[in-house]
Amino acid sequence: MGAHCGGLRGNLIEGDGVSSPCRPGGSKEEHRVPTELAVMTLNLQYFSSYPKDLAAAKDRLAQVLHGPGAPDVICVQEGLSSRNVLDEVGFELCVCSAKEGVAESVHDMVYGDAPTLKACDPTTHSHLLCNQIYMRRGAVWKIIDRGAMQISRDLQLAGGGGRLTGKLAIRSMVWVRLQHSDCPDLSVFVLCAHITGGRFEDQYFVQQLAEERKLQLDKIISFFDNRPDAKGDDVGILVGDFNATSLYTPDGPMHGYYKASIASSDGVKSDAKGAGVTSEAGLEDLFKAYMISPFTAISQHGWTFAYDRQQVGYTSGFGHCIDHMAMNRSLQVSSTEVSYLTNQRFGGLPQDTHLPLTDHNAVKTVFVIKNHEQTQTSVFRTEYDFLQHLRRYKALVHISGFGCKQQYADPEQVVRDVAAQLFEGENSMDRVFGKGQWAACYGGDPLKEEEPDVAVLVDRLRTRYSMHLIAIQADKVEKEWGGVGKHVDAVYYYPTEYLEDGTTVAWGGFVKERVVGTTRILLEVNPLSGVPLYWVAAGGGEITRDELQAAWQRRISILLIEARARHPQDPALPFGPCRQFWDSLTDFEEDKIRGFRRLKS
Repeated sequence: MGAHCGGLRGNLIEGDGVSSPCRPGGSKEEHRVPTELAVMTLNLQYFSSYPKDLAAAKDRLAQVLHGPGAPDVICVQEGLSSRNVLDEVGFELCVCSAKEGVAESVHDMVYGDAPTLKACDPTTHSHLLCNQIYMRRGAVWKIIDRGAMQISRDLQLAGGGGRLTGKLAIRSMVWVRLQHSDCPDLSVFVLCAHITGGRFEDQYFVQQLAEERKLQLDKIISFFDNRPDAKGDDVGILVGDFNATSLYTPDGPMHGYYKASIASSDGVKSDAKGAGVTSEAGLEDLFKAYMISPFTAISQHGWTFAYDRQQVGYTSGFGHCIDHMAMNRSLQVSSTEVSYLTNQRFGGLPQDTHLPLTDHNAVKTVFVIKNHEQTQTSVFRTEYDFLQHLRRYKALVHISGFGCKQQYADPEQVVRDVAAQLFEGENSMDRVFGKGQWAACYGGDPLKEEEPDVAVLVDRLRTRYSMHLIAIQADKVEKEWGGVGKHVDAVYYYPTEYLEDGTTVAWGGFVKERVVGTTRILLEVNPLSGVPLYWVAAGGGEITRDELQAAWQRRISILLIEARARHPQDPALPFGPCRQFWDSLTDFEEDKIRGFRRLKS
């Protein structure tokens, strides 16, 4: 990675090796202050957990929804058409799926599950459970259209094993079309939905429900794509409870849920037998496909997400991040904030709130709304979108080296030396994986030709060899400094991390042997892509050396390209400290890419 010019010391950030506030290219001053839209997602759980002390509940809602950061729009899932608690805290109901004839009763939506019905007010069992959109009174955004539609098919679910036989519960989408006087040439469509899934329907997952969930997202996005009076700069924001997490890993929370609540179901076992699924691994693969199917659909349409578990943690009382927001084009996200309205039911964690209102937490996201800018840079803000991008390639090379403090004494020589390994010869990256079939990433340092550092190195490689270049940077760089430079093809903005003081940015490196910042993404997130990883250190300081060692220990193939520093931090080490580590390696195997070494298994 590049350098931290702020001069933080210790084993976190040295003079080189960490992407940092060497202020990136582009700045907020290039554009007028854009318009913002604050959107909240709020699942009310058909008021099953709502306090009987209505005055206390109202006060809690007011705490969450009032103040200078109040949401403009609230998207409600699992509301009741018979009950409106948001009106008295300043929000007006704009559209309700029940009033539009696209809803079913609480009893039918929970498939008559006796324990669930017992936990909520018996008088509500026949009330219609619905999706709704509310607008804050006095909001500058104006509604110019609204509506609702059914997104689910009329599927018949086969029971057995303690499950009911009957029709799949109705799922709907409600929407509003908004305009603002400061951006009259575009509309914002806010789409609120609750996708099929959850503990009642998950046990039917073998019965076409992965395809059903995908088709529901297809139908929503098709509605936006075929909107009337469409303009190229229109914005679509899909909000709601997807009953799904974006990542499914062998040790993740959804795997635990599957093992504890799904795999042992007699009905699931019967469905698996009928479908010819004979192995436990094959059955869990089907559940994984079912769980991530909404994200698969959204990704296939080119939409991306505004946040993930890194920004908001868990949004359900069961430890999952299942409430999401997706965008038709990459909007800058000014902020994402969680309001704790539930406590965790497992794990013995301390309470998040003294007064639960539902079994979900609310999430508020502030979007920057402006006309679409013509750019060649793809922007990702969630692990899921970033990993999907990486999976387009057959391999990924991280390139690190000297940053803006030490710089390269002879940048052209370094370019030639790196290019010889990556692009030239029989065992180069181009020859083994194919030209344009692999990508490079780095820490997102700003490009300054007068200060030849790792940013200059990767830019020249990209320009001369058509190398796809990805920057990995803290979202503070976008929110406060205008983002990374235009010399990159893609950027992943991860949630900014801070030291224990809460104010000093942990740009990268190691804190008490824990990886932080960009270094964490490189070593812990990138491997989740499943593509082969390579690590090149072209010179670099102490952090570059520490990262090279950490990559080695994780059996990532590494390569040292010797490069002289223009302003060496230690005059006794004009090439930096990586050579000593490289020369100490003995228990290694040669990679198929020339020159790379990997720790023996």
